[in-house]
Amino acid sequence: MITLTEEEKRMIFQLEGCRRYDAVQEIAVLCQYTRNQHKKETAENLLKKLRELSEDDCKELICDIQRNYHLPWKARTVGEMIAVARQESGARKLEGHDIMALERFDPEVKHMIVFDVLSGESPIGDKGSRMRLFLTEAGYKKALENQRKQYIQIRNHARVIVGNLKYDYADREL
Repeated sequence: MITLTEEEKRMIFQLEGCRRYDAVQEIAVLCQYTRNQHKKETAENLLKKLRELSEDDCKELICDIQRNYHLPWKARTVGEMIAVARQESGARKLEGHDIMALERFDPEVKHMIVFDVLSGESPIGDKGSRMRLFLTEAGYKKALENQRKQYIQIRNHARVIVGNLKYDYADREL
């Protein structure tokens, strides 16, 4: 297993996704746009370490840090505050689209679903994953078809109206 610095652990703690691809993309964007040289070097070193890991090892590392890491001080950034709140709530982390993903604001997007992947034959996600996706009408019809085939089980649905979510079941626990 790899050894991470405190700064690298803190960076992983704030990641949105658990999958290697998502983590690498998010950190690469940070490298590209940060003006803080120390943060950029930390991100570049972390990228090298994550790229050496298999998908499963990387996912296990990220999920472990997001579940068990504790900031050495009070959360200072929005990313840290969100990560702490997610950790404290014990909520299961969703894969797929972030709740504030740009897809949510696409005028063609009319649905948001949260679903469990039940089968390795599912066209999206890994068996056992819980995912969130923002979908067009055509995408939603495909999701319903995948549910009929028992590849997925939709746990919650919301209509998306100009970026706002209107849940079918607002109080459903996910």
